[in-house]
Amino acid sequence: MKNKPKSNVGRRKSQRIMTKLSKCDESMGPKEHATTMVGLAGIPVSPCYPDSKGGVYFVLEKASLVAAYVGKRYQILNPDEHANFLRRKNKNPYDYRPDIVHEALLQIMGSRLCMAGRLRGVFIRTDEGILIRVEPNTQIPKTLGSFCNMMAELLQKFSIKSKGKRGKLLRLIENPVTQHLPVNSRKIGLSVSSPKAVQINDYLAAANQDENLVFVVGAMAHGKIDAEYVDDFISVSALPLSAGTCLRRICVALERNQKIH
Repeated sequence: MKNKPKSNVGRRKSQRIMTKLSKCDESMGPKEHATTMVGLAGIPVSPCYPDSKGGVYFVLEKASLVAAYVGKRYQILNPDEHANFLRRKNKNPYDYRPDIVHEALLQIMGSRLCMAGRLRGVFIRTDEGILIRVEPNTQIPKTLGSFCNMMAELLQKFSIKSKGKRGKLLRLIENPVTQHLPVNSRKIGLSVSSPKAVQINDYLAAANQDENLVFVVGAMAHGKIDAEYVDDFISVSALPLSAGTCLRRICVALERNQKIH
């Protein structure tokens, strides 16, 4: 099936969301993550340890988190549940893959890197240009259905708060992502097509230990990231890797480099 361009409906919705975000108060801006445990109904939360040297950020680019009313429910579209709905709209169902960003988040949040408090933040930028911040003390739902329900709620309410607390576990924030990153950060893009092939362990060993490392990984089924803010594009495999596999490789290398056991 020949892919057809997505309609402007999602683009217009994205613009409306970002217009509303610009009117929000400073509580929508970046905050230091809490060092205590918080709880959200239906969403378990992982412990967050005190800050330590060598902070790490992840940016997941071009994630498919397209929401629409299917029947009476506001849902994140995916090919397993909404193939017929999408075909009726002359869309390719396999362009709608929220499972990719779901797997990516599970790899990051379930890593020892996160448990050791080295993870400072995760950002998701959808292919519609919506920017989401996920706090390190959030544990992502294990099932895709629960994850999609959470993200649909987020897109409607702009934030998800922790139960009984004022802190926000997930929130929509204004572009660009660079304004939410520390000044002393090195932004590293991952692409199999990069001419700079590296051994990730050697690459990390040579990195400046005083810099925060920001890894930019594509969360889409096909294509490559074209983020202009990236300082260095590298390839860690001669073969294409899924976002989840790539992130697992990065996390394991970071844990080894920072002696996290």
